[in-house]
Amino acid sequence: MPQISVPATFYRGGTSRVVLFREADLAAYGPAEQDAIILAALGSPDPYGREVDGLGGGISSLSKVGIVGLAPSDSQADVTFRFGQVDVERPVVEFLGTCGNISAAIGPFAVDEGMVQPREPVTIVRVLSVNTGQRYDCHVPVQAGRAEVEGDYQIDGVPAPGGRIVLQYHQPGGSLGRGVFPTGRPCESVELSDGRRVEVSIVDAANPMVFVRASELAATAIELPAAIDADPTLHAALEEVRDHAAVRVGLASNLAEAHDRAKAIPKVVMVASPATYQTTRGWTVDAERVDLVARMLSMGKAHRTMAGTAAICTAVAASLDGTLVREVARPVDGTVRIGHAAGVLEIGVEV
Repeated sequence: MPQISVPATFYRGGTSRVVLFREADLAAYGPAEQDAIILAALGSPDPYGREVDGLGGGISSLSKVGIVGLAPSDSQADVTFRFGQVDVERPVVEFLGTCGNISAAIGPFAVDEGMVQPREPVTIVRVLSVNTGQRYDCHVPVQAGRAEVEGDYQIDGVPAPGGRIVLQYHQPGGSLGRGVFPTGRPCESVELSDGRRVEVSIVDAANPMVFVRASELAATAIELPAAIDADPTLHAALEEVRDHAAVRVGLASNLAEAHDRAKAIPKVVMVASPATYQTTRGWTVDAERVDLVARMLSMGKAHRTMAGTAAICTAVAASLDGTLVREVARPVDGTVRIGHAAGVLEIGVEV
């Protein structure tokens, strides 16, 4: 491919980072060429796992791409957002599902790129997720016609405060077109290769997730990410649970395909009842501050915080009868407080 120049913008959204392209700037290139541009921009594939030759950060939360376009007039949206998860070590871009953290960057991008008319003090940007067909509203603080990045809102997992972006999802259930319970059951079992049979809940809200009790995997869901990645038995069991879920929701035809080709979704989350634990920064989170604790894998590695869509799905699952998430969580009163490796994330939910 000849050397070319394509405009792109580097954003943080929540606890993740993303390279954003305007759809119009990629329109002249075919799908394979677009993938090549994206891989070059992120620095993938990198056998050293660093993406040192691009803007990626070597882990799933820092290896993401978004393509933003003007929405059709009949879509009840202002812009479209196509999310891509870029594999760090393989030349693969998976345009499946969405990313809640990166969803928070789309509104500010649309404001700053002149794709919507800015209004002070808050501009509501209506975003249509291309991958899922779902719409959400991004509430963007605006000052002098641009997204206001400075502020006092603090997110656990981000070192400095900033402007507060509020995301409002409308009917997030069923991104795969098969309802909130894509297998038709709130709880079911899978058999692992070592003969263990464990219960899981497969729930699709914002993105499909598979939940498993940490106790069934001899874990606690308060482990630090490094400890999960260093435990081959636990890590393999979580990956196997995820692979089974991918097959059951129709994203892969067999476990091998799920492991090799359908890595972005579903994600696997292990959950447990509230417990006091230490964060990655050494802070103590008291059990009274959370309604449940959770740890997740993303693209084969333990997530450093909590994916935004995973948090949404966890909150929805905690609100639905019959799920094991509801079983381990405190009763839901409209807000679910999730204890993750870097702190606490609160999600408001109405079911």
